[in-house]
Amino acid sequence: MSRRRRAGQRGAVLVEFALAFLPLLMLFFATAQLAKLATARLAVKHSAIVGARAAAVLWNEHDNVPEQKKGGDQNDIDNAVKSALGPWWQLDGPITSVKVTVKDASTRDDPYDWVEVNVKAEYACRLPFGFLVCGGLTKQLQETYRMPHQGAMYRLDEQPK
Repeated sequence: MSRRRRAGQRGAVLVEFALAFLPLLMLFFATAQLAKLATARLAVKHSAIVGARAAAVLWNEHDNVPEQKKGGDQNDIDNAVKSALGPWWQLDGPITSVKVTVKDASTRDDPYDWVEVNVKAEYACRLPFGFLVCGGLTKQLQETYRMPHQGAMYRLDEQPK
């Protein structure tokens, strides 16, 4: 009879272990997902800063810098942002899509006004139980950064219209 009781107790210990271990496992994965999400947010913020620096130099939407081609070179800004994301974006990284928008407030009269870059990224929550932290399988990350346009006041033969 004591062998039967021990066999039943072994099963009870296994059930108790599972009941105690599963919440701890969920807590561990949720904490790891939260740490990865916080790091991804920092990477997106860094990419917005890099994009703003690139736009401050390359963007010429209002023809502030006559020697530079008119208009904005969106491809260069996009490449700067994606390069700054590094492994978060490359290969099979957790950031699955990136959208970059540039707003340029500078003019020929005021070539040093703000250039603002907005980066929207979609982060894939891939860890088990990560959806608890992300509120779903993906999380939208958005960061905005602005810098003064780096155009220069050039002396022109003609006056701006």
